[in-house]
Amino acid sequence: MSELPSTVWRLKSGADRRFRGGHPWVYSNELTESPKGILPGAPVELRDAAGKFLARGYGNPHSLIAFRAMSRREEQGDPTRPEAVVATLADAGRLRETLGLTGLSHRLSFGEADGLPGLVVDRFRLEDAQVFVVQAHTAGADRISKSLPELLQEYAGTGPDRISWDRTAIVLRNDLSVRKLEGLDEEAPRIVKSVEGLDLANVRIRVASAGRGDKPVSFAVDLVGGQKTGFFLDQAANIQLAARRLCHLAPANGRRVRILDLFCYVGQWGTQLARAFREAGREVEVVAMDASAQALERARQNIEAEGARCETVRADIMEGLASIGAGSFDLVIADPPALIKGRKDIPVGTHAYLQLNTQVFRIVRDGGAVVSCSCSGLLEEESFIQVLSKAAYRNRRPVRWIARGAQSADHPMLLEFPEGRYLKCWVGAL
Repeated sequence: MSELPSTVWRLKSGADRRFRGGHPWVYSNELTESPKGILPGAPVELRDAAGKFLARGYGNPHSLIAFRAMSRREEQGDPTRPEAVVATLADAGRLRETLGLTGLSHRLSFGEADGLPGLVVDRFRLEDAQVFVVQAHTAGADRISKSLPELLQEYAGTGPDRISWDRTAIVLRNDLSVRKLEGLDEEAPRIVKSVEGLDLANVRIRVASAGRGDKPVSFAVDLVGGQKTGFFLDQAANIQLAARRLCHLAPANGRRVRILDLFCYVGQWGTQLARAFREAGREVEVVAMDASAQALERARQNIEAEGARCETVRADIMEGLASIGAGSFDLVIADPPALIKGRKDIPVGTHAYLQLNTQVFRIVRDGGAVVSCSCSGLLEEESFIQVLSKAAYRNRRPVRWIARGAQSADHPMLLEFPEGRYLKCWVGAL
């Protein structure tokens, strides 16, 4: 990453209130001059209308979000410098150590919350190796990512969670449509650094258990062609929350606890709950439903590895739900992909959540439970609550909500940055 001189931008008079309050973005119409003329992702120093220092970060003349802050410390210098990025990664790593994630898969960098806006780095731990999967959502993150192999080598040699560099792989997953908003191309997944004898499209990662024990859960995943970065680490806390609340759920008529895992992907919910229920003395049967045959095969492997029975159903979820009889399951998990991509999609997407959850409440039995999630950042919490309430009412099902979740702690939140709070999860008992 070649160093560029910082450009100085100023905020209009009166336009600095939100930014001074801690929000990390500045929009182009808040600047005194046009942001045109710099390279996308180039370092920028931000000042107020009087010329007083506010922050350093990077800019993009092609984006509505013209400036993204990385540091508010004037003495720190350019935070996009390689040594500064390594220091920021090390600080993010220390937080994950504090969270007890040493030796386990976790998100190392969660964009703005970790001082690296637009940059996602997932660190997947294998038995004797590690894989960094990188996504650059923005021009500044894209510029930083070009030097990541060298930066990650320096980072990986620090802290208690050390894995040798020859057992470290790096995958670049810039297959993101959101990059187009920053004037960037969507790219095919690329293995930047491989490990001899390791097939990154078919590996087993170590994830913290949602059960009582400390033994990690092993998941078969595809880190090259799988969804997002290959695995959804953000649901870990919600799965643990649901497992604690529901592991003593009694099956109807003394049979196995029957779980429906919708949009199952690689079966993370079904696998973790199978372990938690079996540790509590309950036998489990999981029906895993997804549109992907490849994902379903991995889900079956993962769920059966925990000693549970698994039936897979490949179907469009709404069509598949329509064929299921009322009261068929003890527990239904609804964890769909984001159904709202942009503001124009809010009405249609909200209705889709309502249709989905109406079916969920129809097919869960009396005395059972539901877990319903939304990862659509544009769906506000109150709107999601209204969806769940209306879906339950449509089925005349009284529900006592016993837990409320959010994204896992390795996806930290800034209170001043609501755009970084996206994942919603509710656990209900019928």
